[in-house]
Amino acid sequence: MNCPRCQEQLFISHINDCKTSIEIDTCPNCKGIWFDKNELSQIDDIIEPTFIEIRHIPNKDVQMETLHCPSCNNSPRLQKAIHPRDSKVIIDYCPYCHGIWLDKGELEAIQKETWIVTLGKIAKRLVLASR
Repeated sequence: MNCPRCQEQLFISHINDCKTSIEIDTCPNCKGIWFDKNELSQIDDIIEPTFIEIRHIPNKDVQMETLHCPSCNNSPRLQKAIHPRDSKVIIDYCPYCHGIWLDKGELEAIQKETWIVTLGKIAKRLVLASR
């Protein structure tokens, strides 16, 4: 399978955390990541609180470039969507095989949030739980 961004051969790697281990395809050149159907959802809820969130993601013009599915035989065009947790991250997904492409830095941007946001979420849950 080739990278939808730079056409380099993707290599298999693993993401391991305490709950799961998933096999992903990564590009050695542009550092993008291909997630097969439902793989991203297995790690999407991992949050890494940080004091200051600094994103290292491509600019919007690069994120909006047309890409084609590396997994489907007919190589359909990937659709664009804003990630619900981070409005600066534009994910590319295949409407057929449901795979997702994340450019370099987008996974980290999705998983990081400032301590203030994290504390706000905790406080909100505590208030809702006490009702």
